[in-house]
Amino acid sequence: MLEVLARTGRELTLAEIAEEGRLPKPTVHRILRSLRDLGYVEQTDRRGTYQLSERLKSLREYGRDEAVRNKALPVMEQLQREFDETVNLGLLEGVFVRYVHVLETSQPLRWIVKPGARDHFHTTALGRVIVAHLADEARKRLVNKATTSGTAAARKQHRSQLDQELTTTRTRGWGIEEEETVAGVACVAISLGWLGEPLAAISVSVPVHRFPAARKKALIEAMLQVGRQSAVV
Repeated sequence: MLEVLARTGRELTLAEIAEEGRLPKPTVHRILRSLRDLGYVEQTDRRGTYQLSERLKSLREYGRDEAVRNKALPVMEQLQREFDETVNLGLLEGVFVRYVHVLETSQPLRWIVKPGARDHFHTTALGRVIVAHLADEARKRLVNKATTSGTAAARKQHRSQLDQELTTTRTRGWGIEEEETVAGVACVAISLGWLGEPLAAISVSVPVHRFPAARKKALIEAMLQVGRQSAVV
């Protein structure tokens, strides 16, 4: 809930926090009351909304985001130097992946996502590779949350397809999505579990016309190699 308040950067109602945190309202109300009593959260007079106290307003800028970014930046810079494509850093938050940091390509044709933007985890290479490496119970819970629309038969099929994709991703060690989020763009991602950040991943975004089979193979091998090298160090 603290991360939700830090990410949005505005006052939120109890209902909004419950929706963002995927928690029951009574649970959220109880935890918010404790956080308020501890001085971490303030409740405003207007509409009874909640916001971070001055004590925690820097949570996003100087807390978790900065720590993960500092760990990932050397790897991101190495991949950008080698391939000159856009490199993204993402964090899993509920059923979403939030983009924390982006290194842009120098090439004129590119797709850039802004830090702070979010996508559903199952539509991105970043999200897939993170969730694929989670414990079975956590992975199953997220898959179920991501497949709630459509008929019962459609939900069952979607869950089966997503679970198969995550299993494949975990086995090979990298995630991919090709033109599923943005037309004309493919992304390859690796988890940062080897950096002690299992809820983080980095991806390289490439326009499909610059992504023939040979370059795709080279990029995947390079991403796995930096992971192996960093893990040894």
